[in-house]
Amino acid sequence: MNRLQNDIANLMQDADHRVGVTRRPLYRIYEIHSAILSGSYPNCTKLAEQFCVKRKTVQRDITFMRDELKLPVKYADSLHGYYYDEDVSAFPVFQTTAEELAGLFLARTALESVRGTPMAKVMDKVFADLTRGMSGKIEFAWADLDAAFSRKTVEQRSTDVKRFGEIAQSILNQLVILFYYRKLGAETGELRKVQPLHLGEVDGGWYLIAMDLERDALRTFALPRMSRLKLTNKNFNRPLEFNGGDHIKQSFGIWSVVGDYSRQLVRVELKNYAARLAQERRWHPTQEIFPLNGKGSRIEVRFEIGRLEEVLRWVLSFGSQAKVIAPPELVKMVRAEVDAMRDS
Repeated sequence: MNRLQNDIANLMQDADHRVGVTRRPLYRIYEIHSAILSGSYPNCTKLAEQFCVKRKTVQRDITFMRDELKLPVKYADSLHGYYYDEDVSAFPVFQTTAEELAGLFLARTALESVRGTPMAKVMDKVFADLTRGMSGKIEFAWADLDAAFSRKTVEQRSTDVKRFGEIAQSILNQLVILFYYRKLGAETGELRKVQPLHLGEVDGGWYLIAMDLERDALRTFALPRMSRLKLTNKNFNRPLEFNGGDHIKQSFGIWSVVGDYSRQLVRVELKNYAARLAQERRWHPTQEIFPLNGKGSRIEVRFEIGRLEEVLRWVLSFGSQAKVIAPPELVKMVRAEVDAMRDS
C-alpha cells in the first residue's frame, strides 16, 4: 500500500481500538488487500480469526473486491490461499460523490429527528428507498459519518411531526383545512379556515403559507402554534402564480409582505464581527453591502422590506455592533426595545 492507504488504515485501526468494536468492513478490505499483496496467501479461515468475524463475512469481502472493485483476486488450491494474478499498483477508490454523501447524511438526520413518532415508519421506507441502490456495495458504519458530519437542528415534537404529515397531505391533495391558531402573546387560539399552499423551514422552524379564507389574504402559520387540525373534503384550485419558495425568499426571516405594507429601505451600519458576518451571509434578496473602510470592519447593509418586526430582532442580535440609520420607525423601535430591556 502507498503512504495514503497506510495512513487511512492506521487511522481506522486506531479508531476501532478506541471505541472497542470489531474492525469495520472498509478496514477489513484494506487489510485483506495488504495481506494478498504481501504474498502470504491468506485464506478465509485465517482472516476470519484475525478480524474476529465469521468466515462467510470474509468471503463476502473478497467477493466484493473481485466483482465490484475489479481486483484480480484468485485462489491457489495448492497453497490454500488468495493471490493477485496481475500487478496491482494502487488500491481502487470507492466512487461515492459529494452529492451522494450529503444526501445520505441529510436523509439520515431527517430520519433521526422523527424517531419514535408516527412518521418514523414512513421515513424508514423513504430512507430504505434511497439506500437500496447501495445493495451489494460495501457496508459502512454510521459512526464514520457521525465522526465527519453533524447538523444542529431544533428537536421536533411528535405532535408537530404528525401535524406536518397531515398538512403535507392536504397540500398535495388540495384540501381545505381547519385548525385553531394561537398568535404570539395570545392566551387562546382562534379558528382558521385556509387553503394550504406551502410548507417551509426557516431557522429550524416549520411554517405553513396558506390562503386565509376569512381574511381573503395569504397568511403564515407556525406549526407548533396550531392545534385541533382537521382535513375537510372540500377541494380548491392551487393558484398558478403562487410559488412557495419564492414567497419565502422575499421575506426577512419568515414573515412575507402581505396586507397593506409599503416597502421601506432599511439601512444598518455594522462593525467588527457583525460586519464580517454580514459579508458571508445573505439574509434577503435585496441585500446590498457598502464598505465604510478598507479593512471591511465597518459596512452598511441595506434591504428593501415591508415589515420591520424581524429586522428589529436581527438588529438587536448584534447588540452594540449595529446602528440603525433608516428608516426612522426602526430607529424608534430599537430605542423602545432597549429602554424596555433596561427597565425590566
